[in-house]
Amino acid sequence: MAASPLRRIPRMVARRRPDPYLWLVIAFSLFAVLPLAGPNYFFNAHDAPHSVFFLTEFDAALRDGVWYPGWATDQALGYGYPTFVLYPPLAYYVAEGFHLLGASKVAAVKWTWALATIGAGLAMYLWARRLVGREAGLLASIVYLYMPYRLVDLYVRAALAEYCAFVWMPLTLLAFHRLVERNASPSGSLAMGRLVALAGLAYGALWLTHNATGLVFTPLLAGYVLFRLGAEPADGKDRFRRAMAALGGALLGLGIAAALLLPNLLERRFIVQEQWVRAGYDYALYFVHPAHFLSWSWGYAPGRPGTEGVMSVQLGAMPLLLALVAAVGVFQRPARDRAQVLFWAAATLLLLIMMMPVSALVWERLPLAALIQFPWRLLALTSVSLALLSGFSVAILCPSVTGLPNRRPEPQVLLWALVVILASFPYTQPQYTPIPPTAEGPLLALEFEQKYGDMVGMTAWTQEQPRTSPLVAQYWAGGPLVTADALAPGASVEMIRAGGASDELWVRSPHGTPLRFYTYYFPGWRVYIDGRRLPDSALRPETVYGLLTVDVPPGEHHVLLRWGDTPVRLAGKIVTLSSLALALALGCRPGLSRRRASL
Repeated sequence: MAASPLRRIPRMVARRRPDPYLWLVIAFSLFAVLPLAGPNYFFNAHDAPHSVFFLTEFDAALRDGVWYPGWATDQALGYGYPTFVLYPPLAYYVAEGFHLLGASKVAAVKWTWALATIGAGLAMYLWARRLVGREAGLLASIVYLYMPYRLVDLYVRAALAEYCAFVWMPLTLLAFHRLVERNASPSGSLAMGRLVALAGLAYGALWLTHNATGLVFTPLLAGYVLFRLGAEPADGKDRFRRAMAALGGALLGLGIAAALLLPNLLERRFIVQEQWVRAGYDYALYFVHPAHFLSWSWGYAPGRPGTEGVMSVQLGAMPLLLALVAAVGVFQRPARDRAQVLFWAAATLLLLIMMMPVSALVWERLPLAALIQFPWRLLALTSVSLALLSGFSVAILCPSVTGLPNRRPEPQVLLWALVVILASFPYTQPQYTPIPPTAEGPLLALEFEQKYGDMVGMTAWTQEQPRTSPLVAQYWAGGPLVTADALAPGASVEMIRAGGASDELWVRSPHGTPLRFYTYYFPGWRVYIDGRRLPDSALRPETVYGLLTVDVPPGEHHVLLRWGDTPVRLAGKIVTLSSLALALALGCRPGLSRRRASL
């Protein structure tokens, strides 16, 4: 006899009751973000100005009607730069959401830091809980939250996009782990489709958050998938099915990120990439010696590892200790856990070697090494591996832990979590600076580029790096910008508006005039005269700076300069939207099928 629907309600509520350990992770993560609560910021951190003025540019483009921004109109001293054609946007969509809710741009970035911190802790807990249980998952998440490199990313480097990527690495590993583990889909192909969707969404989100992290994480993910496929006994047909599901999840993730990846592959040649990989960005200058991994020194300046006063590349005393405990006690674990410990210990060792000078020959043969810029970026991956290994140490340090769902948190585990926090707590202190009056507008980007002239971006048509522009004085004057110049005698320009992705103006000339915009020429710009679009061949780069120039006929004309898509960018967005629709269909299909079955 079927149970009454009313009798099933208590069991359904019990099954959906939130895991109390999730609240512990959130509570412990607050200690890492408390410094963000103050009224100041840390603008002297390496990328701190970028974390704010990128949002200014992103917001300006969105308000000008571009749902996927590409052009940063105020960068390059006002000539603009295709920042978001090549730079991942997801972190700035989150920050823009806080800004639209009423937060200032600085506050919106702070809220994004805080959300990424909590999200990363929860993500690591969910993945580690799947592998080693709740108590061990709690310790793994705390170690992950307080890894020195993560705190470097937040308070020393202020690398917003890379920091947000820490959310997606554990979620991607969890999704692919579930996808390839044996008996992953007891309900058949419908449940497998949902897992493929989750894997694709997590992996795609990683790329859309920070493409350098996506690049270095992909080999680790591939290695883990292959390890999982071979770790459990299965017949050839079942193993092939799971391998194809993992491949499908990876391809779906790349499809979701296509709006970013296709322009990176095919339009990167339109910028002067050498300025971002030369001299101070040469990866060969940033190899890490073994002593640097163990050094407790903590600095705030950028520079080569081991130099006095520069940022730390340490692994952290507690993560190392806990990982060593897991490794030493590996043979006390069940065979399934033993394989996991050995895999992640080997992965950690390989990552450390890849950051050392001994791996220089490998880096020289990696075609994309220059885009990674710094070998110590691999510390992001060791943060993942060391955190998980720390979770495996719980069975050795706290043998009384049972992992039963109804038990209260083991006091020994909470004590170890507290020790981890105290060991890294001194590193949660930023170098506070007052928030300047220029922080909420384009002047912040202008200040930065005037201070660091080598950071002024150039396109492929720029023959000389700009040191100033006709717009600089206008920015500082604070009035409306005049963003173009009519070059013929007697010709004039009257601005209507200058937006984040377009300029609108009147041009008057008795005999016609070349009209030069104070904007870099770049594929995707469109010019309309009296509502009629000029052919792309009518747009040309002029001067040593490659400024966009067109010819305007005699008389009075309405001229509109508007940012648009190239065929490559349009194709990328179509693939992204199609992939998102496919993921949504795969994810919703099991639920729809169950509803139909219950009717």
